Amino acid sequence: MNDTLDEKNKDLLKILQKEFPISERPYLEIAKKLNITEDEVISRIESLIDSSILRKFGAIINVKKIGYVSILGAIDVIEENIEETAKIINKYPGVTHNYLREGHPNIWFTLIEPNKEILEKNLAKIEEKVGTKIIKMPVKQMFKIGVKLVI
Repeated sequence: MNDTLDEKNKDLLKILQKEFPISERPYLEIAKKLNITEDEVISRIESLIDSSILRKFGAIINVKKIGYVSILGAIDVIEENIEETAKIINKYPGVTHNYLREGHPNIWFTLIEPNKEILEKNLAKIEEKVGTKIIKMPVKQMFKIGVKLVI
């Protein structure tokens, strides 16, 4: 499968981010729009993920409404350890964002878990594995922005 951003993949990404169908067979509906097969839609998505063009694919859920808890964490890591630290953090399924910022602290991430106990347990594990204390910033007020990438 082609892992570059050909026109079909660009069109596919637009559909995935702006108009994903809610139905029993969403990939079939997407396939019809793109004039390809359902299997090709799935294969293209897998290829985009495998090639790291598409990092994550899934629903964005209001975690508070389903009883989950979240936190913004930040740590300061020396440049030589940034890649390894990011990999350690990203191994946790509850990590929704992980990004490098200029200044100190330099790695910021969000972690979502079913309850406070699991959240604290996983934060402690991350601290232990990376050898750095996490600055914990619990959510006081949620602000959501819509990001639609131009492809």
